[in-house]
Amino acid sequence: MRIYGEKIMTSSTTTNEDNRISELEQVIECSLASSKNASKPDPTKTRVAVCMSGGVDSSATALILQKEGYDVVGVTGWLIKSGSRCCDTGMIDAARVCEQLGIEHYAVDLRELFKREIIDDFHESYAQARTPLPCSMCNTIIKWGALLKYSKQHLGAKYVATGHYGRIERSEDGRVRLARSIDSKKDQSYVLWGLTKDQLEDTLLPLGNYTKEQIRAIAEEANLVVANRPDSQDLCFIPKGSTTQDYLAVFIEERPGPIVHVQTGDYIGTHKGTHNYTIGQRRGIGIAWPEPLYVTSLDPEMRTVYVGPPEALLRRDLSASQVNWIMPAAPTEPFEAMAKIRYNSPVQKALVTPLADNKVHVIFDEPQPAITPGQVLGIYDLSDTYILGGGWID
Repeated sequence: MRIYGEKIMTSSTTTNEDNRISELEQVIECSLASSKNASKPDPTKTRVAVCMSGGVDSSATALILQKEGYDVVGVTGWLIKSGSRCCDTGMIDAARVCEQLGIEHYAVDLRELFKREIIDDFHESYAQARTPLPCSMCNTIIKWGALLKYSKQHLGAKYVATGHYGRIERSEDGRVRLARSIDSKKDQSYVLWGLTKDQLEDTLLPLGNYTKEQIRAIAEEANLVVANRPDSQDLCFIPKGSTTQDYLAVFIEERPGPIVHVQTGDYIGTHKGTHNYTIGQRRGIGIAWPEPLYVTSLDPEMRTVYVGPPEALLRRDLSASQVNWIMPAAPTEPFEAMAKIRYNSPVQKALVTPLADNKVHVIFDEPQPAITPGQVLGIYDLSDTYILGGGWID
């Protein structure tokens, strides 16, 4: 995939993964080198760098850790130049909270890294008929990549902390496990599937033992300036007032094609580009039909959108790539687990078979609706307490 001006065009050339990782490390080093010098940690305390977005969760995280006796500093990644929903005010609000708490605040220029690894991938994924999960990538590359490295090397922090709702359990023999939050409605363990065991060892997640209502109350009691700031529900790099389709229209060329009924093979309409659709979509297809139609699959090479009734969305199996295991040792034999295919979906029992090249094959006990390439497969233990790993759905 290559970008020409503001439009994405397809290309058969792929980037060598080793070169990409090397380039990524160079960008991180360049970004971090421009940051201001940090004060020395308090020798009587353990320094924790809190990744602060300017929201109530990360702000409350800094407050809670400060009360627990840590030497807390705030760190914020500067991700977007302007026009985003959160980054215009996020750094300012994070700095204001740090001033309230009497702690230092550091901003790190990660705009080039964020554009290359998160925004460009978002465009390319939709052009390839994949529905990406950029927040999960941001966790791996930005928070636990660049900001973790900056916090340890430049701020002298032993740990980083975030406002994610999850729990890290540490055993006496030094092993770590990532568990669900006690607040099941806010649990975010699913989007943390990509963290390595080493990264978990360097992480604190204090909000995992609280409910969202308790965190709001803590922030209000401390009169934090962001105590009543609403939670962000949108992608930070899509300008305010724009839909995903409006945003993508600037970057992806319009490639019209047929809409085909998956069961009959009949041509029933046209579309302006497969990037405007995602698996399971019902609204916005633009076809009047006697029964509800859903997007069942996409073929960007043939420019075809396939639609059908809800039962056509059901599948029992999937494959996933770039799998990361949060276990003492990566499994080599098939095992039963609980698995989920999107953030808001419930876990379902499945048989997970590890494959070569960091891949897995999963067979669910019951058919699942709208398994979507580009989303995350989250794998949990049979008690649905601990996330064991995950990968990108093919």
